[in-house]
Amino acid sequence: MEYINASITPMVEIEIFGIPALYTPYKVSRQTVHLGLCLYELQAGPEDWEQPRRLFSEVEVGFHGTVLTLVPLEISEDGLYIGPEDITTVRDKKQYTPAEFEDKYLSPSYDTLRLERIYGKTNRHP
Repeated sequence: MEYINASITPMVEIEIFGIPALYTPYKVSRQTVHLGLCLYELQAGPEDWEQPRRLFSEVEVGFHGTVLTLVPLEISEDGLYIGPEDITTVRDKKQYTPAEFEDKYLSPSYDTLRLERIYGKTNRHP
């Protein structure tokens, strides 16, 4: 499988469980991920290969894409279940490199109330 370099590749901004994240349909080389970001892989369900169903640290079968988040998510060995309402594409579908994404959400001028809501999020699924 081919891996992309996360430090230079623009990715689509999404929200997963209400948390801002970047998404790419490709595997990402872990050595290229910025230090402040957390890398997860989506696994599609066998009944619908177009719809991601679980989030894992790493996926071997049914790989659907890679997600980079600003905050760590609690994931069990069985992964984290994802419902259709748990992933949304941001309206403008703008793409960011990880550095641009970090600048957007971690710059001192960013809305601190929204940042508190993001970092205060808890997982809704077991």
